[in-house]
Amino acid sequence: MALVVVTVPTSWAADWPECRNAKRESVRLQKALRDGRKLSGYSSGSAMKKARRDKDIWLRKNCRYHSRRLRDLEREMM
Repeated sequence: MALVVVTVPTSWAADWPECRNAKRESVRLQKALRDGRKLSGYSSGSAMKKARRDKDIWLRKNCRYHSRRLRDLEREMM
């Protein structure tokens, strides 16, 4: 019988507050893009699209553990 221990470096996984804030920003960008608004802090619509893509990729890579809570958060915000 062998016991295998796998540890995940903390740099790979993000905490819930980090994931929640990233998801909120992603949803905020999605709503603004859908409505045709430009948010302050972004130079153009394409900059907002790129920021949203980057946030979504970061969320997929770092927040898998919190995916259900993030879906619920998105549903509440929409």
